[in-house]
Amino acid sequence: MAFKLLSSFVALVAVVGAFAAVPLQRRVACPDGVHTASNAACCQLFAIREDLQKNLFDGGQCNAEAHESLRLTFHDAIAFSPALEAQGTFGGGGADGSIAIFSKIETGFHPNIGLDEIVEKQRPFLERHNLGVADL
Repeated sequence: MAFKLLSSFVALVAVVGAFAAVPLQRRVACPDGVHTASNAACCQLFAIREDLQKNLFDGGQCNAEAHESLRLTFHDAIAFSPALEAQGTFGGGGADGSIAIFSKIETGFHPNIGLDEIVEKQRPFLERHNLGVADL
């Protein structure tokens, strides 16, 4: 019984010690008076998140636009240049918004077929919130 009590106490001390070792991160209050963020630059993202949820994703539903937005994000992040890779040069990749920036070219690439619709549906949100495609 004493061993169980001692081992429980040691476990509790370890958990409390682990939380005490984590430094507190300062948060900033966003101008909307509702949200806080670890970086003031992120405050702008709350407004577009709410706008997308309400007006593109039908109140936060997992609809076709949500599916295509996720697909767009994946295809944008995984993209690379086989020609550059063959030359031994970094061939790109990363979520840089290139599919939206070069949509006339990128959406014609076979794996990206159909993404042109969601790119065009997202443009008004980017313009309304003054946000770049790579930030979305």
